[in-house]
Amino acid sequence: MRAIELRKAIDWEKSRLTQHLNRMERRGLVTREPCHTDNRGIHVSLTPAGREAIEAAAPHHVGHARRWFVDALTPDQLDTFADLTEVILAHIAAQDRTEQADSD
Repeated sequence: MRAIELRKAIDWEKSRLTQHLNRMERRGLVTREPCHTDNRGIHVSLTPAGREAIEAAAPHHVGHARRWFVDALTPDQLDTFADLTEVILAHIAAQDRTEQADSD
């Protein structure tokens, strides 16, 4: 993924992303390669070690999400949350389309 797309997707400042990628690259979790279509851009790629780190963290992360979030809600509350999430995601998608149209 291009670094600028990653930055937009996670809504971080450029310097924050750069610092984080520096740390991840030193740990062998990602690589950065020049973008062949834009000399100013870079592509960020997950390494096999990065994929392994995600896979190792996933069960722990899912367990915490279930324990601290899902298990705290009733089935009706989870349904309401799902409905609200759909509305929010639709709103975000509409905002993204508007911002993209404005930038074109």
